[in-house]
Amino acid sequence: MKKKLFLIILLSLIFLQGCSKPEPTFPKNSGIRIIELRGTPYEIGYQHGKMLKEEIQYFSHKIERIILYKSLIKTAKELEEKILNTYPEFKDLVEEMKGISKGADVPYENILLFNLMDEIVLQHYWKLPISGCSAFVFRNKDGNLIIGRNLDYGVFVDELPLCPVIFKYYPQKGNSFISVSFPGLVGAYTAISKNIYLSINVSQSHKTETGAPECLLTRRIIQYSDNISEAIENALSPYQGLNILIADNKDAVVLEISPKRRKLRNINEEGFLIVTNHYQHPEMISEQAEKLIEELPIPIDGTFVRQINTKEREKIIREKILSKEEISIEDAKEILQSVSTRLTLQSIIYLPQEKILLVAQNKTSPVSYGIWLEFNLN
Repeated sequence: MKKKLFLIILLSLIFLQGCSKPEPTFPKNSGIRIIELRGTPYEIGYQHGKMLKEEIQYFSHKIERIILYKSLIKTAKELEEKILNTYPEFKDLVEEMKGISKGADVPYENILLFNLMDEIVLQHYWKLPISGCSAFVFRNKDGNLIIGRNLDYGVFVDELPLCPVIFKYYPQKGNSFISVSFPGLVGAYTAISKNIYLSINVSQSHKTETGAPECLLTRRIIQYSDNISEAIENALSPYQGLNILIADNKDAVVLEISPKRRKLRNINEEGFLIVTNHYQHPEMISEQAEKLIEELPIPIDGTFVRQINTKEREKIIREKILSKEEISIEDAKEILQSVSTRLTLQSIIYLPQEKILLVAQNKTSPVSYGIWLEFNLN
């Protein structure tokens, strides 16, 4: 019975099937969009929703076709109430999501579900394989850092590569920042402010019933931190285990964090850091879940896609780095490609000292094999 229920949930989330509504057509897109968002949380959300209305309506329609849609919406509302009771500052993100809903003319509950999907899956459907990421930081001989990051995700695999967005946030409160993301999302899963770089990787810890959602955790860090120390201090205890990569112009750390414990890893003596989806700090090993979500295959393209195991990705990246004395932009591309799969929906390279950001663009995943567009953040 459990296996049957698992299969129903998996197919619901991956294929988003289940009702007789006509299949929507994904809007044509010319590539990476750059969108400025200014004002109050609601105003920022409204601008977001208005400018990405077609894409958000498409995703909203697909969400409504999930077999377990009504049950998931009920869970999302219950989780929203629980989060607001524990973290009153979540109200700002609720207002932003309501703004997206109004601007895009879609139900608020669908935006809420899209943004809390990881937490809902974790709480109720445990071990569903939907996310995984890889990242590294390398310090070259001149002291300058180079950061590479892949984001892998098992939902909307065909559509998300077609609609990457660079959001330029200018909020009334806190710091301005950019978020490399997708339509409808309020979290800052790959983000850069004037002083820090931020990205997160899931590192599945033991199951919990409380904690901050990823969208709140990432926004609190990037919007209200001026340096690495403040970013560490601002990191709320998460709903699930995370490896949080934080960097400034000269240094980088990985905050390995679970709902109950946190430890730091610094750039090693050989001048690099590697981050995938497991804890590497000795004192965090006991916090790791017994079986990682990525070990389960995902049905895509009429077959089953299995991510490269988290420890295998770490090994591949380590071997690539150790074979080089310096890491150039082209080397970084090669490293990211070596750990990419059909689930790789975002690939970026960032040079903190020069404030140069490169974002991969491709019509299909893995996006790391597409063209790379360069942005000067100065």
